[in-house]
Amino acid sequence: MTSDPPCCRATIRDGVITLNPWTPRLHGPGLARAGVSTVDAALADLRIDDRELIVAPVPHLPWDPAAEHALLEWAQALGYHRVWLPGRVVTLELLPVPLGGASVDCPTCGAHWQDGGVDFWAQVLDRGVFFGRCLACGGSLPEWTPTPSPEADTGAPTMRSPPARSNTRA
Repeated sequence: MTSDPPCCRATIRDGVITLNPWTPRLHGPGLARAGVSTVDAALADLRIDDRELIVAPVPHLPWDPAAEHALLEWAQALGYHRVWLPGRVVTLELLPVPLGGASVDCPTCGAHWQDGGVDFWAQVLDRGVFFGRCLACGGSLPEWTPTPSPEADTGAPTMRSPPARSNTRA
């Protein structure tokens, strides 16, 4: 495992995951700052190492099975092999990723983005995260929602996750 700083902070709220670049100025252990007591989302720092996801929930903030479930589904869709959660390690089944689409709505400007081409999936799987910035306003995007193509169950072409890379940045 890596001792590098996290690559990103995940916010999980109502099953939606949003990743933002990690900085040392983010609230962590220690005294609560103004506003932190009003957080109603699960927050976790993520490290990505060799196609494994290491999850460190931010102390003193909500963390529950629903947040873990959302992260596990997301990690499996993006080809992670293992997820390190508080108190347990989950080995994920390597599933082929259907060459279907994925979409996201920008919560800032309302733009709707969708893609599903081979180049799109190759870049997403190589990075280990979806594209995180709105091309219209520059705002932070939640993680995209995959929408399998109708051919996904009929033997259509699929992609598997790429070889391991470490220290992927969001």
